[in-house]
Amino acid sequence: MKTGYSIRTWRMRLVCPEPIWLDRTEEYFQNVVEFYYHLLRQHEELWNSSLFDIQRSLELLSLAGRDGRQPTNPLPMGKVPVYLRRAAINKASATVKSTQELQSGFPEKLEAKVTFFKGMYSDLTDRSICLKLWNGEKWIWTDCNLKGRSFPQDGQLMSPTLVKEGRCYLLNIPVKQENSDARTAKERMAEGTNLCSVRFTNTDTFAVCCILDEQGKQLAVHTCRGGDAYRHRCKLLETRIQKSRPNTVGDNSPQPNRKYYMHLKNLSEHYAHQVSREILNFCKENQAGIIVLPNYDQNFTRMAMVKSGNFSPLHLSSKIRTNLQYKAWAEGILVLETRTDGLKDKCAICGGKVRRKGNEFLCENGHQGNRFLNDARNLGRKCQDSFFRGSRTK
Repeated sequence: MKTGYSIRTWRMRLVCPEPIWLDRTEEYFQNVVEFYYHLLRQHEELWNSSLFDIQRSLELLSLAGRDGRQPTNPLPMGKVPVYLRRAAINKASATVKSTQELQSGFPEKLEAKVTFFKGMYSDLTDRSICLKLWNGEKWIWTDCNLKGRSFPQDGQLMSPTLVKEGRCYLLNIPVKQENSDARTAKERMAEGTNLCSVRFTNTDTFAVCCILDEQGKQLAVHTCRGGDAYRHRCKLLETRIQKSRPNTVGDNSPQPNRKYYMHLKNLSEHYAHQVSREILNFCKENQAGIIVLPNYDQNFTRMAMVKSGNFSPLHLSSKIRTNLQYKAWAEGILVLETRTDGLKDKCAICGGKVRRKGNEFLCENGHQGNRFLNDARNLGRKCQDSFFRGSRTK
């Protein structure tokens, strides 16, 4: 079986004995990026070159040669660690190229985050790391502590990126893991892989999941509940925000009621991760190698999201989709999307026309049941039909 890999990012809280050095390292890197950015803007002949050629040309312009050649535009900050310098050049080059492609105006200042490449960090574990930091005069190796989830034992740790959120510093650390199943959707369908179709709702049920075998026969059903609790908790926070607004009108705070908005954000992320993990565990229990999600028209999606509200179970489905994409691939499961045209008016049992009544449906031939489950069955079978039309017996 073909194998692949997935890369997920671990967000770790960074505790540094000298926080001011983190600020100075960020400022130092920002200055290097801006130097190369303005230098590249002066040399328009390099804009259409490859990133490697741009890097080589900018280094020739800014660094002294081993043969004694003097640079025409020397770095004002002196000797810069090689990987830090090249990270700055790549950031400047990418900005110039994207601006050129979009035909937009060049930004005067860039926001660049420090990535600690090889030679800039060592001894990385899930509890500590040693970083090479700028103290304003020289580079110093500094032992720092990390707080957060433990890294997977089989994961390959990659270069961390420094991120500042409020007064706290975080390290975003990419972790590369092997994927046990990298087969394409066509290969999986040909081998009779089970499929899980998902229908999102705006009720207490976040999602209705249905497992189908290669013949389209239903094997298992699961409902991810908690929508009403999520809606209620969000409504309580919105009420608190409304009550506190008259008292924060005259404040000079740049972000009034920030703690409530952060609570809303964390609440949404919690439920999105919980539901996506619940769907994924259901797929693993039933050996489903493909997840099928509904693909709606953009105008319909926009109207449905506006009508349902910002903190509704249906609005949360966009975050659940995003989480499913990377979580499923890490487990060797593919996520596909299928158009839903005409599926709501069709009975999944006999193909007859249906009429809806609340959360139920009634078929012209007498079949009835949950309309969301009916939609999920139709969605999964439509996806299967798109791969092998006419080869499946009913």
